Amino acid sequence: LGGALSDEIGVLFNPNDPANRLYPRQKTLDEVLDLLNGGGIKAEETELRDQWPQIWSQDETIGWVYQYFNPKELRDRLKQLSKFPLNGYEISVRSAYFTPLYVVKYLVDNTLGHIWYEMQKGDTQLKDQCHYMVRRPTEIFLKEGEQPPKDAIEGKDDLSQDELVKLPVYIPYRPKKDPRELKILDPACGSGHFLLYCFDLLLTIYEEAYADPDLGPAIRQDYPTLDALKRDVPRLILAHNLHGIDIDLRASQIAALALWLRCQRAYQEMGLKKDR
Repeated sequence: LGGALSDEIGVLFNPNDPANRLYPRQKTLDEVLDLLNGGGIKAEETELRDQWPQIWSQDETIGWVYQYFNPKELRDRLKQLSKFPLNGYEISVRSAYFTPLYVVKYLVDNTLGHIWYEMQKGDTQLKDQCHYMVRRPTEIFLKEGEQPPKDAIEGKDDLSQDELVKLPVYIPYRPKKDPRELKILDPACGSGHFLLYCFDLLLTIYEEAYADPDLGPAIRQDYPTLDALKRDVPRLILAHNLHGIDIDLRASQIAALALWLRCQRAYQEMGLKKDR
């Protein structure tokens, strides 16, 4: 199984890695899994036990677990030895705090989400899907080569906040891109929380691009039906769209695993059991 997985996730599960040959006894492994799944919770804490399946269903869970992999005592000791990290290992231990989901959503909604929103001139499902996307009630999408009126860029210092919000906002023309050309890089990806959320938005973006009169024809050359595209979208997202680097090798390994698991969930939701 490790050999099969290492073909798909090159940074993990290599059967030739000595660490992967040190495997616990089945009884020990079952006990650990039982603890992770809430088996160590007391009877009076059954409400918390009921939440365990929901916790493990989240794509980010493995990253949150890793945040606590390095104990607080180790971080405190490193800080006592030196005010600043001395090497990459210390940086990874002392700064392994991963971004809360609402912050992830706010930043991605207003980068990847807003870029696609501008390409589609506001005609996209992402308006409802991206709860943190910043939009104004009077947006005007400019055409190619069109410039906003001169009075639109003059100072409005004398207006109240309510009046400013109601002013028309001119959004510069943004040419459409085939979703396979969208590149997302997280330069400090950690366990991949930003990339996982990008994955969700890209599922919608690919589907909308297929129906787009400008982008659809090129995509239909490779995928004659929408169903054929959707079956390949998880692979396309990892092959073309998502990139991440991190000074912490273990964190980047977790990111790779989390994205692979996200693909498997996408296939599961399609009902696709073979030829994933």
